Amino acid sequence: MTTLAAAGMSLVLAAALLAGCQAAAATPAPSGPPALPAGTYTSRAFQPPVTFTVPDGWWNPSDTAPFFALQPTATSATGIYLFRDPEPASQDPACPDSAEPGVGTTSVALATWIRGLPGLSVSAPRIVTVGGLRGTEIDVAIAPEWTASCPYSSGLAAVPLFVDSDSDLIWTVAGSERLRLSLLDVPGGGTVVVDIDAFDGSLWDQILAAATPIVRSFVFGAP
Repeated sequence: MTTLAAAGMSLVLAAALLAGCQAAAATPAPSGPPALPAGTYTSRAFQPPVTFTVPDGWWNPSDTAPFFALQPTATSATGIYLFRDPEPASQDPACPDSAEPGVGTTSVALATWIRGLPGLSVSAPRIVTVGGLRGTEIDVAIAPEWTASCPYSSGLAAVPLFVDSDSDLIWTVAGSERLRLSLLDVPGGGTVVVDIDAFDGSLWDQILAAATPIVRSFVFGAP
């Protein structure tokens, strides 16, 4: 099961991507993740395809049909993450990798559900347009009084947020983590979620300033 939360769990995807790329014995190992040269790119697998512009110092650890990631090369504790048609995660205390029943997946349904979760502190919803898709934007963090955790959250207070049953993904809010979620409706059906995320909440202002211009550069194509 791929589990991404605070407490360094975001490293799982990066480790999986790099595991098969060991250098030959005579070749020094790379000193860090493979940075993208500053410029404009389009996703290869994520649907709908997204075109984006990054400055120096960013890399693309994941590009699959349901999940796309951009991270600063300097740290894995922050990043920009895109989900296609994420399912609302079960709120069972055991934190299973299954969906919460009875919850819709439109931007309004997801925003309403997230704002109602007792373990989260959530801002008032804002109307937003990202890359030509329209939806709802909210800021999310763990509620100060929340203490329940998940088996994989290293004792940190945690609330499962999204799952993808096809890829065994669980996206969990934990500890001091802070997120800005743009929940976007795709014409013809479906949802894209854009998540500016600081797994370490002390880095929130830093990642928000760095990631916002990148997100503003997004242009989504036809699915």
